[in-house]
Amino acid sequence: MMKRISIIATAILFISAAFTATAADSVLLQYNPAAGTTTKYQMNLKGNTTVAAYGRSQTTNLETNMLIQQKVTGVDRVGNVTMETLIMDGKILINGQATQLPELGNLTTVKMAKDGEILEQSEGMGDATQQNAQMQIRFPKTPVSVGHTWKSRIEPNPQLPIPMETTYEIVSLTEMVNGEKCAVIKSTVTTDKAAGGSINLDVRADGTIWFAYEKGIMLRNEVRSRMLMLMQNDMGDGNKENIQTRMNLILRMDVVK
Repeated sequence: MMKRISIIATAILFISAAFTATAADSVLLQYNPAAGTTTKYQMNLKGNTTVAAYGRSQTTNLETNMLIQQKVTGVDRVGNVTMETLIMDGKILINGQATQLPELGNLTTVKMAKDGEILEQSEGMGDATQQNAQMQIRFPKTPVSVGHTWKSRIEPNPQLPIPMETTYEIVSLTEMVNGEKCAVIKSTVTTDKAAGGSINLDVRADGTIWFAYEKGIMLRNEVRSRMLMLMQNDMGDGNKENIQTRMNLILRMDVVK
């Protein structure tokens, strides 16, 4: 059961997580906020999960709200950014019942390159925060224009034993959000459908990221995702029980003051 929950959380974070001029022809996308920059995000994740096992089926409605603060504590001479992330407030609703966020109040630190590559991260990170950092969006090292696409891939690991791939596409370089010029980036997350041992995971997520390229920060992220996971539970004496989990989620993150 705990392994199944860990895989679901990792998949959510991945889909979740994944994140120039007025008429620019091409733009070099980089994380380049100035030292001292503090950004707050309001995140809402809403959906449902249905588990079918042992001849029964149960649907659970889920909603998570979080207020997240990111503060740039340093920028070195080559532009690598050191950033602290704090979950300031939030709650999880499971069928309308409130549950405390497991990482509420935790302060974590990540050092990343301008293109989003994670260089260092806190040893004391919780599993969810650590997985989220590992799945940070990485930008191309060369300027991009409308129509440009690129891909990133997460190889199988103990938390997620099936590879996942994200395809990004630039659809606009001129859209304004909160007075900032943004690159609008469409994202599509998929998994290889081959079984990973006793687990078969199929994920499809379609999202849009608004990245303020002059400030070097994300302003908005919207994702709609679905997941189907099939597992076999060893019951002993050679007997195995199939467990099917379906999840549908809508995520939205916005900069707030």
